[in-house]
Amino acid sequence: MKYFEITKEEAKRTIFDSRINPAFIILFVLFGAISLFGAFSEPKRFWAIFHTNLIFFLGIAQGGAVFYALVKTTKGYWSIPILRIIPFSIYLLPIISLLFVLEWILGGKEVFPYFNPENIEHHRYGWLSPSFVFTRDFIILLIMNFLSWRLVSLSLSLDDVKMPLFPLYKKPKENLKKEIEVLSKIALALFVLFYTVFGWDQAMYLDPHWYSTIFGARFFITMHISYLAVLSILNSILMTKSEFSEKVGEKYLHNVGTLLFGFCIFWSYLFYAEIVVIYMANIPEFSHWYVERIYSPWGLTFWLEVFFVFIIPFLTLLHIPIKTNPKILPFISLIILAGLFIRCYDVAYFEISKLEKPTFGWIELSVTLTFISLAYILSKFYLGRVPRYPVYEAEDF
Repeated sequence: MKYFEITKEEAKRTIFDSRINPAFIILFVLFGAISLFGAFSEPKRFWAIFHTNLIFFLGIAQGGAVFYALVKTTKGYWSIPILRIIPFSIYLLPIISLLFVLEWILGGKEVFPYFNPENIEHHRYGWLSPSFVFTRDFIILLIMNFLSWRLVSLSLSLDDVKMPLFPLYKKPKENLKKEIEVLSKIALALFVLFYTVFGWDQAMYLDPHWYSTIFGARFFITMHISYLAVLSILNSILMTKSEFSEKVGEKYLHNVGTLLFGFCIFWSYLFYAEIVVIYMANIPEFSHWYVERIYSPWGLTFWLEVFFVFIIPFLTLLHIPIKTNPKILPFISLIILAGLFIRCYDVAYFEISKLEKPTFGWIELSVTLTFISLAYILSKFYLGRVPRYPVYEAEDF
């Protein structure tokens, strides 16, 4: 190991202590109960914000395995010191997937317009029939869960690490390494393909008479940025620990911050490419989606997402001292996360709730805090048990 020297004892230590802050467990139970009350009192608002949170947290949940696949495919050896941290959200992925299924069963008629055939144009009903939509989306979630879980399992098996619910594969290390390389490429290709379709079904077709050829790309890029923003916050927290900052250094904050900046700029490019074609063409069946959001009280959320995801990162993350500052970077990452959440809110909550103006009352707050608490609990469960550094994968670093 040329640039990163560790001992096996250092590698075996956990990243965080295994204790989960009981305050988050209390928040999860409390706000979960309040959310259930909201589901009976105002089901439209409940399912609108529930679906918004599902779309948002799916990006964070899926992002760990996808980013691991990305650094393995691109030979990103710079990521070796944080390789064990990367899949921090892996336990969240099956839970979010199950919640999607639960939503389809219990709240499908409240969320998806294609439950009512009268809402769908005749030539689209075959593609948007509920049984076909949910069958293909369930298969997408099933395959991505399998690939993600296996990738992380193979990585842990390289160092014979036992983690709850992860199988330990007793194969030659070279065979495990080759399988990781193959599965990483497959996972990246399927991430783009599958979540393009999933984004159409779960977000774009909430307005079944509107479509955009760029929407799928915007959907999976939004997913990936949300994950990178959380990863940058996590790395910043770790930088406050002297044993981590001395071993790893600030350059890893810089690398993640640069990736976060780059994908925010790409998100902005896709945003412009979509709006300039649709809005300037002014074809009613396409332009109404933007007109409804810009020329109404919902214009506030529309422009806030642009300000938070493009302008703020552009003005700040160009500067290296900001990207390497563990006190400033988390603040910017939180702003980006807020912008991405507003994006999901603007896409999903607007269409499902049909409210005249943005609303964020006790139902919306309780559901969102329930999801945040769940994400913290499951991520801390992983980080409190996984070894701090890889050993086998660091040998070529």
